[in-house]
Amino acid sequence: MHSENKIGTFALTAFFDDEYDAESAAQKLIDAGIPQQAITMTPGNRPDTAPIDHIGFLDALSGIFFHEEQRAAYAAALERGGTLLTVQEMNEAQHYTALPILAEKGQIDFNEREGDR
Repeated sequence: MHSENKIGTFALTAFFDDEYDAESAAQKLIDAGIPQQAITMTPGNRPDTAPIDHIGFLDALSGIFFHEEQRAAYAAALERGGTLLTVQEMNEAQHYTALPILAEKGQIDFNEREGDR
């Protein structure tokens, strides 16, 4: 069996400042054949709602997806109101389809943002 046919071997996360960009990226992933149930959107804090403690959620995923540095950056960004999009259980072909979609739709480059400070 080729790795491109294995389910669950790849996962991606992307962070978006704009919730609409995250929703657009999710829809484009679905249109490209990524199963909807493989896509999770985690909204950040909003001015009109009570703050959410995202640390517990990110701690649960830290061993799977995130390094400590990424977890801290995503938690801070969620506190500011961005949206985290996670895609799980992809095969290799879906992974390479998803990468440019996430980049095109406005994914934040945290390394670039750190350089701007």
